[in-house]
Amino acid sequence: MERAMARNELIHTYLSELEIYLSRINKVQAQEIVKEIESHIYDSLMMEEDNHDTTEVVLGRLGTPQELASVYIEHINIGVAPPKGLKPMTKITMEMSKSFYYLIFVLGGSLGLSLIATALAKLIVPSKFGVWIAEHGNSIIVSFSNNSYHSKEIPAIWLVPISLLAGLVTLYLTKRLTQLLKVFV
Repeated sequence: MERAMARNELIHTYLSELEIYLSRINKVQAQEIVKEIESHIYDSLMMEEDNHDTTEVVLGRLGTPQELASVYIEHINIGVAPPKGLKPMTKITMEMSKSFYYLIFVLGGSLGLSLIATALAKLIVPSKFGVWIAEHGNSIIVSFSNNSYHSKEIPAIWLVPISLLAGLVTLYLTKRLTQLLKVFV
């Protein structure tokens, strides 16, 4: 019992120091690394138990927390191989960036709001705003105009609910996606 407590205390101290040295990177990535190392340590101890290997030896193979953190930071920042015997960070975590998060937020929000604005424009000025399908059906024209473009207009009864529904669905999906991505930012 005392041996297990001492072992757990040693591991906890090692992981706490590792987390301190990983503070230069994204907090989510640092926590992922600490969890991976913790899992690796306990897996190694289970495999080494028959050989009476001690916790100090397993931790010694990893190097000091500062050395291990340094290798992981290089792995994340410049792509060097992860420490031997450990898995590389998942590609999605490494490549996730704030710009991708904001890109999804801006594009999804803009598209959703544009679709809602289209529905509202058709409701407010039905005679001047419309969506027309070109004569040969190979293009769609959306505009404020009195010109009919010599083509067939999509009836407002379909444009308003479809645009409104598509806009609301787009905004909802954008919100859900950005909530999921926020974990990685």
